[in-house]
Amino acid sequence: MALGVLQKPERVNQLWLDEALDAHINYVEGRPGGHRLFLSFKDASHLDFGARSLAGAEAVAARLAHAKLAAACLARCNLFGADLTHANLRDSDLSRADLRGVDLSNADLENADLHEADIRNGFILVKDSEGNLVPMKDGTTSISEVNLTGANLSGARLGHVFGPRTNLTNVNFRNARLVAANLSGADVRGADFAGADLTDADLSGCLFQGAMLSGALIDNTNLEGADLTAVQFVPSDLRYARTTGTRLPRPVANLDKTILEIVADHGRWIESLGAIGHQADLSRVDLRDLDFSGVDLQAAILASTNLSRAQLRAASLIMADLTGTMALETDFSDADLRGVRLVNANLSGASLRFANLAPMHLIGLSRHRVGANLRGAKLDGVDFSGAILENADLTQASLRNANLRAARLSGASFVDCNLTGADLRDTNTDSADFRGATSLRL
Repeated sequence: MALGVLQKPERVNQLWLDEALDAHINYVEGRPGGHRLFLSFKDASHLDFGARSLAGAEAVAARLAHAKLAAACLARCNLFGADLTHANLRDSDLSRADLRGVDLSNADLENADLHEADIRNGFILVKDSEGNLVPMKDGTTSISEVNLTGANLSGARLGHVFGPRTNLTNVNFRNARLVAANLSGADVRGADFAGADLTDADLSGCLFQGAMLSGALIDNTNLEGADLTAVQFVPSDLRYARTTGTRLPRPVANLDKTILEIVADHGRWIESLGAIGHQADLSRVDLRDLDFSGVDLQAAILASTNLSRAQLRAASLIMADLTGTMALETDFSDADLRGVRLVNANLSGASLRFANLAPMHLIGLSRHRVGANLRGAKLDGVDFSGAILENADLTQASLRNANLRAARLSGASFVDCNLTGADLRDTNTDSADFRGATSLRL
């Protein structure tokens, strides 16, 4: 099909944009002198919109490449066919926006709100030289090499829109329509698909650790080669899915020894400094709802394990490896977690009250210590009250609505963390690093 040619868009400058945004705010608030913002078929690329309101604005086929739209309100904005390549949309509000046919390649949408946005394909028709209506471009919505970490896509309508190298970690897909969507090979760790329609979707080869699949509509969904260890789902959810080569969690019943025997053998290994017994390896095992309170699991391997709702009160997890672990609503209160590794783990709703995540000083190595590593972890709603997090690494972790009250945070790294709604009252933050942290309130 031949594509139509649109005349060169009108270029606007920063002064024009600032005045137009002021007038739009007056329009939205019903004040005199206001009028709606019309950016349709205009070129505002590279301009700075600040954290201003464009709610309900018209921006059909607008050129907004490299635009600075961080924390801007674009709710209900008509962006049909717009060019948003390389745009900074971090923390922006795009709820119920019309994003059909947009190009979001290389855009930054970290923590953006796209609730009920329409992100399906769409065509803009223009007249060709003979007066016939033809599409001005192919109409395909492009979301490739986009950072969507922590974005809210609940209730959004999507189709074949996701391209390669799109970061979908911790994305909220609740009740999203993903019928026939192609997310093959995507990193969806920590994503929430509860209530999402995944009929005919291609999720082959996806990395799901820490994700929620319970309640999703999975009908002829391609999960071949996907890693579903440490994922919240029930086996019946997958009965109509294609699961050839899918990696599933190990049931406790399939282990060579009972959990009690493994723990006892691990205890002998610790006491003998490895001379007898065996290090506990419970990686990729489904340990939901089990009670490990007071158990010594220091240096145990619990990577990609599902510990949701388990009890680990006052347990010893010194230097334990919990990389990629799912531990929803798990009780770690008063646990010894010095030097623990919780990279990319999902501990949403867990309790770590008075837990010790200080560095572990290694015997015989002068001045050598191993700090707790929580890089990229999903810690939304976690109770860290009174916990010791000194020198812990929480780089790029999500701490939405986390309770850090009276926690000891000196020397900890919160670089690029999401601290929306986090309670940091009465904390000791001496030498803590909050560069790039979102919604920081001390």
